[in-house]
Amino acid sequence: MTTALILGSAPMALEARCWPREPFSTVVAINNACAVRPDWDVMIHPWDFPADRVPQPRTGQRIVTEADFVPAQNAFGGFVYAGATMAYTAAYWVLAAVRPQVLAVFGCDMHYPPDVPTHFYG
Repeated sequence: MTTALILGSAPMALEARCWPREPFSTVVAINNACAVRPDWDVMIHPWDFPADRVPQPRTGQRIVTEADFVPAQNAFGGFVYAGATMAYTAAYWVLAAVRPQVLAVFGCDMHYPPDVPTHFYG
C-alpha cells in the first residue's frame, strides 16, 4: 500500500521526529518541515520561500516548486478551487505525482505563532 505523509511546519510537526519511517512510502515536507526529519523524500515550497532555507537534497530526495505543483494543481481545478495554501497545494501535487492509497497530513493546521523562530524546526 502506498502511504504518503505530508508534514507541515506548524509547531506540532515536531512530534513527527520520533515516528518510525516504515508506515510511509513517501514523506513530503512543506517549507520548514524539511528540518523536522532528515528522511524526507520531497521538500515542496512556493516561489517566495527564502532560498537560504532550501536544503541541499540528499540522494533520493527532491525539491518541488511551482514548476511541478502548478500543473498538478491545475489538473484538480487550479488555485481558484484549491486555494494558494501550501497544505492544499502539496496535497494535490502528492495526489497527482505519488497517487497514494493513503494520504496522511500532519502539522498543517496553519498555526504559525510569531514567537517561534525559524531555528525552532532545525
